[in-house]
Amino acid sequence: MWGMITKVELKNWRSHLESKFEFSPGTNILLGKIGSGKSSVLDAICFAFFGTFPNLQTKKIKLDDVIMRKPVEKNKAEVEVHFQVNGKNYSVKRIIEKGKGTSYSEIREDGKLLEAPNTQRVTEIVEEILKVDYELFSKAIYSEQNALDYFLTIPKGQRMKKIDELLAIDKFEKARASSVSLANKIEDRMHGIEDAIRQIDEEDLKKNISELEDSIQKLALEKEILKKDFEKVYEERRSLEKELQDLKKIEENLEVLKMEKRGEESALEEITKAIRSIEETTKGFSKESLQVSLKELESAIERLEEELKQKKDSYEKLFSEISQANSKINFLKEEKISKLKQSLNEKISIKREIENLLSITGENIDQQIEKKKEEIEKASSEISSINTTIKDLNSFIQHLSSPENKCPICESVLTPERKNLLIKQKQDQLKKLEDRLGDLIMSRQNLTEILNKLEDSAKKISEMYLQIRDLQEVQKELENSEKILAELNSFVLQAEKNFAIIKSDLERLEKQIKEEENKKRKYEILLIQLEDLEEKKKRSEELKLRIEEIKKKIDEEELKLKGKDLAKMEEILKQIISKESEIKTKLQSYDSFIQEKELRKRENEEKLKNLEKQKKEIKRLEGLVRDLKIFNSALEETQLELRSYFVEVVNNAMNKLWNTLYPYQDFVSIKLNAEEGDYILQLQGRDGIWINVEGNVSGGERSIACLALRIALALALAPQLRILVLDEPTANLDAKAISELTITLRERISEFIDQTFLITHQPELEDAATGSIYMLEREKEKDEPTKVVKVD
Repeated sequence: MWGMITKVELKNWRSHLESKFEFSPGTNILLGKIGSGKSSVLDAICFAFFGTFPNLQTKKIKLDDVIMRKPVEKNKAEVEVHFQVNGKNYSVKRIIEKGKGTSYSEIREDGKLLEAPNTQRVTEIVEEILKVDYELFSKAIYSEQNALDYFLTIPKGQRMKKIDELLAIDKFEKARASSVSLANKIEDRMHGIEDAIRQIDEEDLKKNISELEDSIQKLALEKEILKKDFEKVYEERRSLEKELQDLKKIEENLEVLKMEKRGEESALEEITKAIRSIEETTKGFSKESLQVSLKELESAIERLEEELKQKKDSYEKLFSEISQANSKINFLKEEKISKLKQSLNEKISIKREIENLLSITGENIDQQIEKKKEEIEKASSEISSINTTIKDLNSFIQHLSSPENKCPICESVLTPERKNLLIKQKQDQLKKLEDRLGDLIMSRQNLTEILNKLEDSAKKISEMYLQIRDLQEVQKELENSEKILAELNSFVLQAEKNFAIIKSDLERLEKQIKEEENKKRKYEILLIQLEDLEEKKKRSEELKLRIEEIKKKIDEEELKLKGKDLAKMEEILKQIISKESEIKTKLQSYDSFIQEKELRKRENEEKLKNLEKQKKEIKRLEGLVRDLKIFNSALEETQLELRSYFVEVVNNAMNKLWNTLYPYQDFVSIKLNAEEGDYILQLQGRDGIWINVEGNVSGGERSIACLALRIALALALAPQLRILVLDEPTANLDAKAISELTITLRERISEFIDQTFLITHQPELEDAATGSIYMLEREKEKDEPTKVVKVD
């Protein structure tokens, strides 16, 4: 990169009404007396580039001070600098208005506007083009008037810090400090976690978990015992229900046997009659009469068999209907009604809970809430009113306590006794109001707590009402199901009775058919032989035996019913059902207890788990602290290496310059030495001994050493720009040193620097020019503006 300032234009800038300068490569000189406006040109260049300059930055002057005041006061000033970088032409302009600061800024590239009017953005673009910021320009390139020895005037111990800032090494130090701070924060956090861990008794947690596990196991065991009791009661209920069903069946069977006995007795009676009848009727029967009788019997039998067939169809149909009804009964009992009862019981329980809450809060909870809100509002209003009254009383008392003896209300003159009496009265009134205020604040707080509780209860009741909103539907569905069950039971009971009747009819028909067939056979037998009478007698005996057998079965069934009180058994069944429900409720409460303890167990286990996480977090944080310490060490090493490289580059540049800048042979070399955490400028004598420049050499030697350091710093810190600005660099130089400096600036410095700006009041330095020379003239006594004359 190669750069050069080509033109500077100033308008109303300090003493410059309208000045123009054109510069070229080499050494450019601004020559003039003290106060002629030479340094103002350099300040303007710095301001154009960066929006500030050293005296403004250090607040030695204000920005309005650069606007021309004499001979004519101006309201604004303007500075424009043209420069070249890498073959491109740039111009930067800034305008200052009094009382407004920098009102406009712009930068152009080859005439094309890059940015305007944002001052900060223009500065950023300039820095990007020059690859130099204000700090580097003002400390390394721009040597202020009488500040050639700037680096020696920096207090010992702070030079390294200043150069670190120029090298941006301070960013590494800031990063290191931030890293140390972060490590300390991490350690603080780690200690905080450790303190938190120490607050937790791990063994106590484990003990609590173990005790809860034991308690859960104990409750589970008790629940299991209760469950067995439930199963036992359940079996008792089932057994008793079955026994009742069996006894009812026995009663039904007994009725059937009795009916059968009556039928058999009737048959026996009929057979006996038939025998007597046959005995009587066989006398005198003719064949023709018997045949006629047989035909009549066959017709009767056919009719009875048709009726029997119809009865059997009815029998099978009724049997199917009873089976279907029993299936529906089982479904209703075991599935639907059971679930509906469970749902109904849960909703009734919630309803009771609502009733309990309402018994506590009252039925008109919404009215209570509104009432409490009104009471709170009333209390707040009274509090506000009392506060206002207290404020007025305090103001009244304060006024009475002043030396003025006038009433603050009526402005009448008050005697000291009257004033004291009024003060005491107001203080008593104030005390009562303050007591009342305290009571009201406490009352409002209590009312607020009651309101919160009422609102919580109202919310809970509303949620529970939602849960039981279908209570009546469930209850109605249960009643309908129970009604259907009762109807089905009634149907089955009636159907079974009808079934018995049909069965009896079947038996009767079968009996009638049998009797008719017997008659038929009798007639057939009468036709074939009359010996059939013996069969009838035999049948008579069989019927007698059958009747005796039925009597025996009836006795057996009646014996089974002996001592059985069905009504009492049904009462006992109700008690067992009640007990079963009670045990079931207890089982549900055990479930709640177990869930509560399991919740506490999980909470403790979660605490234990968090404790383990915190221990792992401590290990992780310890690792972070170790890594940060390693990072800190790396940053420190990087700073040391950068400083070492900087010193090496500066010393190489100074040693190339020294023999050309210093005209004598008593000091043969120069170096910047880093020791004891600071930089020290040293000269080497012919004897090889290094001495510190500060305090050990003459003023001229000191100035040349500072000039060498200044040029070397410009080369080291801004090698891409290769520009040097020297404002009055010859202080403390003798004639020979000035002559050597002139030769150096004219013939030797071009090896290192492409463009130099020299500000001086010494005409002999005019010979140093290889670029433009401008003479700046000004009659200060007449407050004239600066005149700029280019010297050919």
